[in-house]
Amino acid sequence: MARRRRQRVCAAAGATLAGERAVTRRRCRQQGLSLSELMVAMAVGLLLILAACAVLLATRTSYLLNEDRARLNETGRFAIDAISRAVRQAGYLDPSAMPAYAAAPPAVQGLDARGLKTSTEGIAGPWQKAVNGSDVLALHFDGADDGGILNCAGAAVPAGPDRGWSIFHVAEDARGEPELRCKYRGASGWKSDAIARGVESFQVLYGIDTEGDGLPHRYMTATAVDAAAPGGALWRTVAAIRIGLLVHGAERARPGMRRLALFGAEYARRHPEDAGAMVDEAMLPEAARGLARRIFTATIPLRNGSAAP
Repeated sequence: MARRRRQRVCAAAGATLAGERAVTRRRCRQQGLSLSELMVAMAVGLLLILAACAVLLATRTSYLLNEDRARLNETGRFAIDAISRAVRQAGYLDPSAMPAYAAAPPAVQGLDARGLKTSTEGIAGPWQKAVNGSDVLALHFDGADDGGILNCAGAAVPAGPDRGWSIFHVAEDARGEPELRCKYRGASGWKSDAIARGVESFQVLYGIDTEGDGLPHRYMTATAVDAAAPGGALWRTVAAIRIGLLVHGAERARPGMRRLALFGAEYARRHPEDAGAMVDEAMLPEAARGLARRIFTATIPLRNGSAAP
């Protein structure tokens, strides 16, 4: 019995040793890769890396475009809001000084396709070349001692014989970037501050009250208002202001060139003399072509009327 038991133990040990040797031989045969296997593995890995990079770039581009559009919309809304507040304040008269304003200038004045200098009085010349035919909008109003009357720069206008000004125009900064600016009279003279960057064109139409009911019945350019009545008398009948802004972003959105009508294609067709109302991207500087752009428009009624009492 003991001899048979020893034989079984030896047989089992031999089988175990043979199995270990077979596993060792299989392991030795499976170590390393052939050249063809290595090349296939590298090709698959490169494809996966390229796919991941493509997804990353597409996600980054989409994020930048969305952020740029959001910034563009914010700029346009801010500019429209700043101009709207100033227009609604235009024509304000100090009740205690009303008898002295028989010869006061109208609440609204404007220029077509002009560029202003900071050092000149109000909207007086000499003028600079307009940026893409942009217009000038000048608003007049009285000040107040309680600090409740602000100009377009957000500064309080005190009561006194010198009326307040809020003048909107487009100019280029030191790097050639167009921006909407606010010109006003400060304590030490005239100043011009940027309020919205990226505004390429600023167009203004004036709603004329032809029936004396305080409502606009016909919209005209500043040139047409000046030509319609001697001495600028028609400016005292302005009941509303219609503005158009063309704002560009910082990211390229499309390769093609467009023609952008700030007041619509029909207005541009009927009024070819108002050159600034149509902006052709092909005529812009090369660095500005293909950028994301949007047109913002608004019609704002004058709260205080345009004529002095």
